Amino acid sequence: MQWLACLWFALVAISGPAYASDPEVGPPESALVGRTPDGTSKDKVEVKTPEEKEKQLSDAEKAAEQKRKDKLARVIVLKWQGTDTDYADSDVQRIVKSRIQRPDAGFFPDVDLYQEGRKVKDETVVPAMQPAIVPSQNIDRVMAEVEEVSAVPYNAWAPADWGLKAGQLAEMVELLWFVDRVELREPLFLLYAQIGRAAENQNEVIPPFYEQIGFQAVNYYYYLAAMLAYQDPSLMSKLTDQDLNASIQQYLTMMQQGAFTTMKINFELEGVDFDAEDFATKYEIYLNGLKTEPDDQGEIDIFLGRTDIYLKRVDNGHGLSERLEVSKLEGKRYFVRDVARKKMGLDLIEQLFLHLNECVPQLDSMILNYLAIYAKIHEKAEIYVAVPKEGNANKTSIWRYDRPTASLSKVQGGDDSFPVHFAVQLSGGIAWSSANVATSPPTTSDVAGQAQSGDFSVDPQNFVDIEAIPAFIPLTLELRAHYNRLMLGVGAEAGFNTGGNYNERYILPGDEDAVVYSDGDDSYDNPVYGDTFSVSDQETAKGEKPPTWGQATHSDSVNRDLYVTGGVVLGRDAGFGIGPRIALRVGWTNMPYALNTTAHFGWNFEIPMKKQLPRVRPYVDIDGRVGAIWPFRPSLAWEIAQDPKANPVPVSPIVGITAGIGTTL
Repeated sequence: MQWLACLWFALVAISGPAYASDPEVGPPESALVGRTPDGTSKDKVEVKTPEEKEKQLSDAEKAAEQKRKDKLARVIVLKWQGTDTDYADSDVQRIVKSRIQRPDAGFFPDVDLYQEGRKVKDETVVPAMQPAIVPSQNIDRVMAEVEEVSAVPYNAWAPADWGLKAGQLAEMVELLWFVDRVELREPLFLLYAQIGRAAENQNEVIPPFYEQIGFQAVNYYYYLAAMLAYQDPSLMSKLTDQDLNASIQQYLTMMQQGAFTTMKINFELEGVDFDAEDFATKYEIYLNGLKTEPDDQGEIDIFLGRTDIYLKRVDNGHGLSERLEVSKLEGKRYFVRDVARKKMGLDLIEQLFLHLNECVPQLDSMILNYLAIYAKIHEKAEIYVAVPKEGNANKTSIWRYDRPTASLSKVQGGDDSFPVHFAVQLSGGIAWSSANVATSPPTTSDVAGQAQSGDFSVDPQNFVDIEAIPAFIPLTLELRAHYNRLMLGVGAEAGFNTGGNYNERYILPGDEDAVVYSDGDDSYDNPVYGDTFSVSDQETAKGEKPPTWGQATHSDSVNRDLYVTGGVVLGRDAGFGIGPRIALRVGWTNMPYALNTTAHFGWNFEIPMKKQLPRVRPYVDIDGRVGAIWPFRPSLAWEIAQDPKANPVPVSPIVGITAGIGTTL
């Protein structure tokens, strides 16, 4: 195994000093880049403090964690009315993870599925085509139109023309149909301002450009612009038209003075007291693109009109969205999450269980739109909907969202589904327990020649030759059980000795210290069990024996290893046993009489083929092992190790690799 020797010496050569050439003097060429002839730096070099480096590393770790979470399966658990079983129930999570074979699945409440705000108003848009998020090109279209209209003097068009333009601009509001981020606020603010200006120039006080808010008639779009400016007064500086600025400032001042009535939006769930600290660990509230904090009762005061409500999940992903447009609910409360629960909890459950045995349930267009939007804003995740019937985790029905068809498909299994998956595997390979090392140091003439030439570089292959000695060829049959990530297994392994036969004592039941003697027949087919004496007392014989008899040993070229194993499987298909794994194995061998302990790293690769049965997946397996064989009393290996003259090492290290085929069951 010359390549092993080369690798070992290469590592030594890299870590040690080099003598083949003289070291360079002076700074490397890269150090002179950006310097003047006198050695001073042209550019200021940024030196980061330990705190800045730690923050940079922390940000990178957070980004990597977010990327991992984006790929997880997201399971929306619909809460059955009148029960307490919800997405946080450990039994529901355990059962669903096993059924969908996604050990890393994340679980979320039913209200997160409610996406009324992100749904476009155009009813002709099918669920699969819902955009979900306002694209950046819509911002460009709005800003271009705003710039064009703002340059037109009020007297350049007739009032009727201004009325037509007001209608056209009002339709463009739907290009910014849901404000979930701050970049959308300024374009919408400027668009509202120009719609209000066009409505004012048409000289007619008619809806929808003028509305009754509370007890006051207002230019509705001036009012909406003032609402945005109330949250962020800096928006007023974007209005360069002094008359337009003054018109909207009038409404803003009235809001600041409390002239307009308000209403409350409440984030409490019916029957559950609002916990501000717990809520803050799950969600952030965004109103019209700006983060807003609720009070201790989970309430926020808002003005009548349009308010875009978005719950952003703190851990990862997105929660509900609502575009609330009201003009006559002053002094009342709107329960945001309760409305969402009724729509996505009660109504969706009713439709799912209307024809429970159907693989693809018939859902109304509203719910299909919400599902499509939720899937689009979590584009890297698989979306599932789970319902524990009557609050019983063992009666959980599961549906998977299919993106191409924009529909739910029922996941096979149900009340009688067995959550454990099995796998059977046959594999073979090779294992090593020692190596021969041959050395050939340089001769006197070699050294003299090097001194004369001045070349003291060495070739490691000239001095060391390492050759691994195959201990045995393992042939293994293994049965595994997989439950989520957990893997347990039992197996039997036959090890074929490549260097001859194993030799071991005969072990007598009930008297492991006994020594079996034979009459000298090399075959040892008929050992005499009656003539024995204790190993612990070599001088005292329990019975007379002929002087020609010697100790009988069992000789065989095959070693039997019966073992148990346990470990974890990683990856999305871990519940099936497909993917990388780490395991520990403990076995009992008969040749020698020993304990065999090994650590394993393996990988199952599913064979791509059409699945005839849902639980059957053929695979190819690669496995590496490292460990030790521990002989114990009364093995011959253990007995020899007790001899102080021999002073052998009783523990044998072992490494090996196997490949095999198997199938899940």
